[in-house]
Amino acid sequence: MQPISDHLLLKAIRKESIDRTPLWIMRQAGRYLPEYIDLKNKSGGFMNLVNNPDLACQITLQPLERFSLDSAIIFSDILVVADMLGIQLSFEENKGPIFDKTIKTEKSLNEMKRDYDISEVRYVFDAIEQTKKELSGKIPLIGFIGSPWTVTTYLIEGNSSKVFENVKKMISEERILVNDILTEITEVSIRYINQQIKSGVDAVMIFDTWGGLLQDNDFYELSVKYVEKIKNSLTDSNIPVIYYIREPKNKINTLNKMDVDVIGIDSTIGLGEFRKATNNKFAVQGNLDKDTLKLSEKEIHEAVEQLFEEYDFNTGHIFNLGTGITPDIDPSKVSILIDAVKEISPKFNRKVKNAEV
Repeated sequence: MQPISDHLLLKAIRKESIDRTPLWIMRQAGRYLPEYIDLKNKSGGFMNLVNNPDLACQITLQPLERFSLDSAIIFSDILVVADMLGIQLSFEENKGPIFDKTIKTEKSLNEMKRDYDISEVRYVFDAIEQTKKELSGKIPLIGFIGSPWTVTTYLIEGNSSKVFENVKKMISEERILVNDILTEITEVSIRYINQQIKSGVDAVMIFDTWGGLLQDNDFYELSVKYVEKIKNSLTDSNIPVIYYIREPKNKINTLNKMDVDVIGIDSTIGLGEFRKATNNKFAVQGNLDKDTLKLSEKEIHEAVEQLFEEYDFNTGHIFNLGTGITPDIDPSKVSILIDAVKEISPKFNRKVKNAEV
């Protein structure tokens, strides 16, 4: 068996020569799969799955039993760090995450637990260790966290907001407090992701889901600055880091200054446009529109071909969706997508670009 470092995904991250483009799908383990829904219903809900290492491992592996994917990503949630803060997280059907308390004042910040005991999320590390054993080095396992900014938006709002009224008000009126919260979440995140690395993940992903809310200098000061602190605090400097951001088009100058291996992008910018704008500095992950999976087989093939033509380079690309797969997707369409990527990508990976390295 080849060393995990020689796996297709990790070679693409290093922009080495590859025979075809690797593929995995954000939220590939979960809500669109009937076997996941069945297990969730039997277990009594989402949090019971996340908190049980055996079940989390089982769900992580479910899509790999159906599809020929090039990476697993541990089944968990970016908000489980709340357990380390003494804040209770729950999920309500059709509503999403809800916290039993929020952090909107200096008093509520001071009342937060500060020992940041990583044993509070031992269930995540146990799931990682168990999954690594099951994978037996066949494909890499990705661990992940939310960016401090994205996690902070949830802790301020107390739920999955669409308008972020409290967050926007606090940025305007209580900037110091916002930075204090971000500092604490960064410290928690550093401990959490380093323990994921110790537990065996082969790459880490930082989801800055709500980084798109921030513009210009705010994007750096409230988000990227804290992501950089996490990156610089990793105990294994060789671990690949994937940073995911929505709406990156007006953030190129700031993104170009980042020290990460991969930037994952949504469908609001073309792959090739982004690659060229960042001077091929990063490997790029993405960015097929999730709704493409609702189209016909022919249309899916055409969309895949168009995406590769737009990327127009022979390595440094991890094929993925621009956002997480949604519950309304037919799993058979995922099979069509995977077959299309494996059929189409090799001709692009064979192309030699004399003008680029």
